[in-house]
Amino acid sequence: MEGPGTGESREPGDAGEEEPGSSGVAGGKPGAVLVRRRYLDVVEEVLRSIAIGAITAGDRLPNERDLAVRCGVSRSSVREALLALELGGVIEVRAGAGCYLTGMGIHADPLVAPLVDSSPRELLEMRQVLEPTVARRGAARASADALERLHRLVDESERAVDASDPEDLDQFVGLSLGFHRELARTCGNAIMAGFMGHLVNAAEHPLWLLIDGIVVRDRATRARQVAEHRAILDAVARHRGDEAATLMIDHLGALSARIFGPASQRPKVQRSRRRRSA
Repeated sequence: MEGPGTGESREPGDAGEEEPGSSGVAGGKPGAVLVRRRYLDVVEEVLRSIAIGAITAGDRLPNERDLAVRCGVSRSSVREALLALELGGVIEVRAGAGCYLTGMGIHADPLVAPLVDSSPRELLEMRQVLEPTVARRGAARASADALERLHRLVDESERAVDASDPEDLDQFVGLSLGFHRELARTCGNAIMAGFMGHLVNAAEHPLWLLIDGIVVRDRATRARQVAEHRAILDAVARHRGDEAATLMIDHLGALSARIFGPASQRPKVQRSRRRRSA
């Protein structure tokens, strides 16, 4: 596979060429136009395909030319995207063989290894089963101290809505997951709370962190997420269990739509026929 810096002339739309983004203004400051590097389009398509299960650990990605055509970018942009994915531990580049999806290299306790190895779609499906019950039980059991901690998390998330720096966006994702983890602790069931803790542990699911981080780059999405969390918390604080459960169902459904898109949308990146041998 050819690498960046091989002496080729730059093609139109190369990764090094920044383009105005469509997401508005940077850092909430009027007139500050965001720019978007083309290689991010490829990175997002690969991560989306992983999220929906179109490609899984051990699968070989399409070659540079195919990726460039499918994503509508230059081959130089594809190379920069593959380098970013390799540095992030998402793919393994094998000389003369292509690029293969890794398992992210996370080592977990055998009891929770299935959770760590699960796809983002499976993780969210499990959360959709458990979290409405967590919210309903929390409405009946949450202490004043627990509610104060939840309010503090939502308030911190709201202050991070205008974040533009990647590290700030990671913090926003961490605060959002922290809200769900803290809410689980109010349910009055140690097993359920512990299980939920694994489901929303960013350290155990770095791929989720990458995918969710892309989704929340949009300021309006961050604002909606905070509003949904605040509505759930308000129902819990008012001891309205059924309302809290319904709001949680709606919240996770909206999250699924934002991450995975419509079921009818065909992923641009799919596995090649050859898989890495064991």
